[in-house]
Amino acid sequence: MGKIKTLGKQKKSDKPSLTKHEPSSNKNLANKAVVREILIEALTTNDMDTFQDVLVGYLRTSSKLAMSKKTKIGRTTLYDLMDTEKPFNPTLETIGKIFEDLAA
Repeated sequence: MGKIKTLGKQKKSDKPSLTKHEPSSNKNLANKAVVREILIEALTTNDMDTFQDVLVGYLRTSSKLAMSKKTKIGRTTLYDLMDTEKPFNPTLETIGKIFEDLAA
């Protein structure tokens, strides 16, 4: 058997290897005051689809660990709220604690 040839030194790419991750294209989801107003309006008009969409968007853009420590809501509960496979049925206590986080 003959000797197997190996590739020489690989060339460096001109492109950066990592790009900045943008979790959401909507910058308003990072603004707690805007999110709070939208959630309150959705509750008063009984628009649960908007409430769920905005809440899930806010949870996806925020730190679950920091929110969990601040509100004493388990991270599992926060991730369950974002899970589309599970029914969206948060308790009033959970919603109240999320609003406390939004008020701060």
